[in-house]
Amino acid sequence: MPLSNKDKRRAREHAILMLYQYDVGHFEPEEVKSFYREETEGESSEVLSLAESLFDAVVSNKEEVDTVISKFIKKGWSLDRLLPVDRAILRLATTEILKGSFSPVPAIINDAIEIAKEYGEDEKSPKFINAILDRIAKER
Repeated sequence: MPLSNKDKRRAREHAILMLYQYDVGHFEPEEVKSFYREETEGESSEVLSLAESLFDAVVSNKEEVDTVISKFIKKGWSLDRLLPVDRAILRLATTEILKGSFSPVPAIINDAIEIAKEYGEDEKSPKFINAILDRIAKER
């Protein structure tokens, strides 16, 4: 049975949380996934499997994705200056936009905005993420 849109969003949330751990904690990808599996025992295996696939896609395309995101950040800013959660959200959504996804681009961007509203560290994060992803989607 295919995953519902709600399940896809949960998978994206899990992938973003793993990316945050990977970025801030400087862990190896396998360590992050192993730790995360232990922390999410109640989650469905399909959702976690998709989350891990998304996480792996970002990690394996990180350099390319970071280059693309960096083109759309304000002059004088770098990806490293962004809040870690915003960086994780942008990396995941950009990977999905560039590499293809199980969802259309508007759904990817919408989920990124909603996740930024929930997990973002700044009230401006959703608008900022929307602006960057919209420009990336138009130029791809």
